[in-house]
Order: sequence, then structure tokens, then C-alpha cells
Amino acid sequence: MEGKYRELRTAVDAVAAVDGHAHNLVDIDSSFPFLRCFSEAEGHALSLAPHTLSFKRSLRDIAALYNCRASLEELENHRKSSGLLSITAKCFGAANISAVLIDDGILFDKMCDLEWHKSFAPAVGRILRIEHLAETILNDEAYDTSRWTMDLFTETFLTRVKSYPFLSGLQIDTEVSKADAEKGLLADLNAGRPVRIKNKSLIDFLFICSLEVATSFDLPMQVHTGFGDKDLDLRQSNPLHLRKVLEDKRFSKSQIVLLHASYPFSKEASYLASVYSQIYLDFGLAVPKLSVQGMIASLKELLELAPIKKVMFSSDGYAFPETFFLGAKRAREVVFSVLATACDDGDLTLPEAIEAAEDIFRRNSLQLYKLHGVVQSSISLNKTSLITSPPDGIAFVRIIWIDTSAQHRCRVIPVRRFYEVVKNSGVGLTMASMAMTSFCDGPADGTNLTAVGEIRLIPDLATKYRIPWASQEEMVLADMQIRPGEAWEYCPRNCLRRMSKILKDEFNLEMNAGFENEFYLLKNVTRDGKEQLVPFDKTPYCSTSAFDAASPILQEVNSALESMDISVEQLHAESGQGQFEVSLGHNESGLAADNLIYVREVIRSIATKHGLLATFLPKYRLDDIGSGSHVHLSLWESGKNVFMGSEASKTRHGMSELGEKFMAGVYYHLPSILAFIAPLPNSYDRIQPNTWSGAYHCWGKENREAPMRTACPPGVSRDLVSNFEIKSFDGCANPYLGLASIIAAGIDGLRRNLSLPEPVETNPSDHGSDVGRLPKELHESIEALSQDTILIKFLGEELVTAVIGVRQAEDYYYRKNKDAFKELIYQY
Repeated sequence: MEGKYRELRTAVDAVAAVDGHAHNLVDIDSSFPFLRCFSEAEGHALSLAPHTLSFKRSLRDIAALYNCRASLEELENHRKSSGLLSITAKCFGAANISAVLIDDGILFDKMCDLEWHKSFAPAVGRILRIEHLAETILNDEAYDTSRWTMDLFTETFLTRVKSYPFLSGLQIDTEVSKADAEKGLLADLNAGRPVRIKNKSLIDFLFICSLEVATSFDLPMQVHTGFGDKDLDLRQSNPLHLRKVLEDKRFSKSQIVLLHASYPFSKEASYLASVYSQIYLDFGLAVPKLSVQGMIASLKELLELAPIKKVMFSSDGYAFPETFFLGAKRAREVVFSVLATACDDGDLTLPEAIEAAEDIFRRNSLQLYKLHGVVQSSISLNKTSLITSPPDGIAFVRIIWIDTSAQHRCRVIPVRRFYEVVKNSGVGLTMASMAMTSFCDGPADGTNLTAVGEIRLIPDLATKYRIPWASQEEMVLADMQIRPGEAWEYCPRNCLRRMSKILKDEFNLEMNAGFENEFYLLKNVTRDGKEQLVPFDKTPYCSTSAFDAASPILQEVNSALESMDISVEQLHAESGQGQFEVSLGHNESGLAADNLIYVREVIRSIATKHGLLATFLPKYRLDDIGSGSHVHLSLWESGKNVFMGSEASKTRHGMSELGEKFMAGVYYHLPSILAFIAPLPNSYDRIQPNTWSGAYHCWGKENREAPMRTACPPGVSRDLVSNFEIKSFDGCANPYLGLASIIAAGIDGLRRNLSLPEPVETNPSDHGSDVGRLPKELHESIEALSQDTILIKFLGEELVTAVIGVRQAEDYYYRKNKDAFKELIYQY
């Protein structure tokens, strides 16, 4: 499920949550026992807490966060040695909370005040607990107990209430009279100080007064329902008891938040939220206090009927910073599980699930509690903060980036420093890194990038994996940023994100991509006392004997990719001597590009482990078949392939109308796109007529000599096409820049309503001058790109200038040094 819904997993982990209900922390040496971190129980019942599922799970979660042994004694020792400031910073950072609303009406020993918490969350607000406020007024020594009347008390109470933004309460009799409330007031006063408000008539009266104030200010009231308050009779905490309030016309525009998922009355709460506009749902405390299946079941029940726009996260953290961490960590896991299952069941599409995650963790609370302008607008303050402690047995973490010339480069960080510092702040990198060529580790002329200036490599922890062939290391892809949170205009991954966002925002589309990876396996032999690399075998296309020989290597490749949630659709021997192909499933463009980088890493590294060299170089031998990285492309909307024609929209070519417009844009910009997807002079040694590499500027249906062909896989009607393939893409291309240029071209086609020319249904070399050639050499594609004002505007002048500078340097170098390309097998 993690691999299938990796984009959803990333979105759930990334969103900076608004914590809608929590309580104050206490000092390390508070008398409030740390065991209460795991249970609501008290006395002898608390001593049995270590035998609950929640305790055992939560203990391991906290131990992993602190990187210590999973025992209560070890955790308490760590807390004392680290201090409250340190553990709070760690827990709140891991929780990724952008705002927290604190009910400071529950008093703990050595409790930190509200202001103290503002050091650990960008925004902190107060929730006013009605009973606590009333008791505070009645216990104030400035007031003479004997002088209290209901009118005086009500006036004093409401004056104080109006000075606070948020309220909480219980279950209510809407018809309680002032006389009954006054009797209750006197009864509670006569019980002596400290005054505790216990009389139901008085509580109901205070609730009604408070709800009227909240409604007048268009602010919500939070209500304890279900479990979570030992003073409540669970039988009387069913939210259905609130129907009398909800039917009262005075409160038709009120907003009431049911806390704790109303567990065990989650279904009842869901029903109320579905039929009463006033009801909202908060699932704090149920998550993380229930078992895993209990948490999942509770959230599922809330979403059975309730609008997603009414369901909200809170940690219900209290006393211990670990409760905030546990609430956020488990909430993200449970929400991901429930939403992914909803996608499997067909209740949600993937884009709808991603939107739901952002609603549940952030947007709903921002709207209800009117926090816009108070909380930072960024959805992701720290999208990877939930991954906080190093896994066992890891020594190093490789931070990988792909430069303009598609070199795979990395910085290696000792694991402890990575998790304590680098995972959030990144590492420095010279700006010249995006100006380096495949033949020189210095900035190329004309790129406008020099040794002056530094950026940050920020790890994207959603892409972090333990390295299958080096189990004591992890690897992670990185974004290039000016500073954490601010993208650098030269960053390839950000460029692809920008293009994908335009496609999504303007047309509600996303482009999926699936790559076919061709490569050669070479072995080292000694001939006449000299070592030389020769093909792994000399067998033909799809040879069974070739696969037999390479099977142990390819099995290890496949297992490694499976461990990284990368789906392989098929493998086979290709036409070249020692050449093989690994074809991948299709994914959203960003994920497809990430996967391609890891596939190259896996194949090269496992080949090396077996004493071989794997190369993706387009034409490592000029007298043998070339290697490409053909890419299949399709357009998706709400989980449906909308490139393919349908009854609602179909052209005579078998794709939809918008599919043709998008593909036409790519077709017309293809000479410029080649500067990104066929980036070396050696690329053009591959793109030759009669080699199935796409040498002519044309397209065709199932025509493998065309650079762009539409495809109709089994199971699709023969008059329809489901995707189109670009054959010119090769293994020396930066996939982020290549896919970004394709999306930009496609957007231009959509904006200008472009149409495809007639398809070429035979070998284009048979058409003579009727079908023109694509650029025959790199300098021709560079020239096409330099004149393509549309792509330059889309991708950014600075980035395109750097790309052109690198390409020109490589074109000059490899044309001058005819045999230099042979050394590239060690780089690609």
C-alpha cells in the first residue's frame, strides 16, 4: 500500500497540522506521573497500563524517537538527562504542528503557562474551559461568597467569557431555568471552598449562556463526548443527547466540535455531522489511545457519513510532549490507512484522498477556528519531520542530486549528524554544481553560474531508502533550495513540480510516465596481457540463454527495486550484445523521475557487485545497437486516463481531444525537447534511421521508427490509444528536466488548441523529403531550444541558459575529442 499510494503518504506526512485541542505541559520533576502519558487511568488502574496495547506500541514509538531502549525506566532517564526544552523541541518538531490550541483549564503540578509553549509552535491559542472559569470566579477571594446571586454571577461570568476565543462544555438541558441554576449555584457554594461546580442545572445554564456568546461571535464550542473524562458518565456522553440543542432555533448557526471521536459512539457522531450543519468532529485522544485497529475503525466510522470538511485532527496532547508526538504520528498513519483503503474501495480517487488529508490535518481547523493569517500559509513547514531517529545498523546516509548533465552525485553524511541536523537544514553546495559537464567538474562558460554562491541540498525524506546492496547505508534524493523552504530556480526537481502544478491548476491534469531502461552489461577480460571490457554475451533479442546467464543479477535487481516499492513490469535481453531492458510501471511524473534515478543506481551498483559494468550510454559502441530510455506518457484526471479516447471525447487518432492537443504541443516542440532528453553528442549517434530510435520529425500509431508513437496495449479497443511513447529519451538525460520540458510543451498545445499532423504509418525513411529529420547533431537541438521562447518562458530563462551552456560545452568537447565518449561508460 505504501508504494501504491506513495504520493498520498508524502502528502499526509508533509502537511503541517493544526492541533485543535491540547493541554499544558508540565516540568520534568512534576508529581504528575509519566505513566499517565500512556493512559487516562488513575490509582491502581494506572499500574496496569503497561499491559495495554497502546502502552506497548507507544513505548516503542517514543524509544525510536529518542534512540534509546524501549523501557519505561530508560525513557524516564532520557527525559531527565535531556531536560524539558530538549525533549519538547524534538517531540514538537517530529509532530510537525503549525498551530496548537490549548485548554489550560486542567491544572497539573508544575504546569507550564501558555506563553511558554509559544517557543515550540508557530502559533498557540487558548481554549476556555467553562467549568474552570466559573470555579475560578467563585473561588476568587475578592468576592464574598454570601453576596453571590445568579444575576451577578452570570454578568461576571459572561464578561470573562467574552474575552476568550474558544469554549468547551458537556451535555445540556436547553430549557433549564435561571431559578434552577441559582439553586445549583447556592448548593455548590454551600459545599465550601474550593468551590467545584457539580450541579447539572448550573452546568447546563452556563453552557447555554456560553453557546449564545460563541454563536454571536461566530466561534465554535468544543464538547467532550464519549470517553476521555472520568467525571462523565459514559452512558450519558453519547452525542445523540445533543439533539435537543441542535434542534433549538437559537443555536441553528452554532458550531459544536465533538471531541475524542465520541468513542465509542463514533457512528452516532458521524450521523449527527451528516444531518446537522452545526456539528464538527475531532478524533484526538481516540488516536493514539486505542489499538491500531481501534483507531482505524473509529476514524472510518467518523467518515462513514460525515463530510470530510467536518473531520479534524487534534493530538489531545497533555502534560508530556511525547503525547503530542504520539498523537500526530499515529494520526498520520491512521489517516493514510483509511484514505488509501478508501481509494482501493473506489470511494476516493488519489487526488481526492490527498485533498482530504490536507483538509483533515489543516484546512478544516484553519477555517473553523478562523486561524487564517495567524498560522503560516505553507502547507509543509517541515514535510519530513516525522522521520526523526536513525534506524538500527545505519552508518551513512547518501544525499543524491542530479545535475544538468545528469550526473548522479552524492554527499555522504554520518547517520547521527544526518538525523540530528542535516535532515532539516540540509548541506551546502556550490551554485556551480548545476554548471558542470560530463567531462569536467567545473562550471561551463555561458551558464551564468560560477564558484561564487551556495545553495542548500534539502533531503526529501519521502524518497529515503535503506540501500539494498549496502545495508548499512541509506540514500535519499534532495531538492536544491536557496534556504530551507525556498526553491532554487535551477533545481531540476522543482522545475518538474512547477510544470506539473501548472498542468494541474489550469487543466486539472497530471502526466504519468513509465520508462523502458535499456543498458549494456560489460565484463572485464584479459587479452594479450591487457584488460578490456567486452559484452556480457553475444546473443540476440529476447534470447533465453542470455536471460539464463544474467538471471541471478536481474533477480537481485528486481528484489532491490521491490524493496523500494518500484514496480517492474518486464525484463528481457535486447538486440545488442550484452544488452538488456527493464521496463517500469507508470507513475505520476515526479515519482516516475525519482524511480528512474533509483533504477539506474540499482542496476549499476548490483552489476558492480557481480564484477560487471552496466552502462546506459546511448551508443557505447558505434557498431552496435543503441540504448534508450523510452518513456510512455498519458494524462490522468481524478484517477482516470483521459489521454485515451472515450465516447465523451475521441479524435480520429484514438486519443481524446485534450490528448491530441497535449501530444501536438510535444510534437511541435520536439526539436527543442531533444536538448533535454538527448543531451550528448553520443545521443545522436543512436538516433539514426532504421534503428527504431526516432530519427524523423513525425509520429505514428504503433510505428516504432517514429520518435513519437501512440500505443494500444492489450485489452484496449483497437480504435483507441492509451498513451504515447517518446523514443528519443535516453539514459544520459536528467529525467526531471526532460519530463518538465515535455509537460511545458504539452501545456502549450492545450493552451493553443494545437492539432497533430497526419500520422506516418510506414518507415519514414521511405518518404524522402516529405518527412523531415529531427536534429541530427546536438548543436541543432541547442539552436532549436535557444529559439524556443515558449519553453524558455515556461522553464525559466536562468535554468535554460545553464542547460544551453552545458550542452554547448559538451558539444564542443566531444566533437573535438572524437574518442572521449568511450570514457562515459563509467559515468552513465
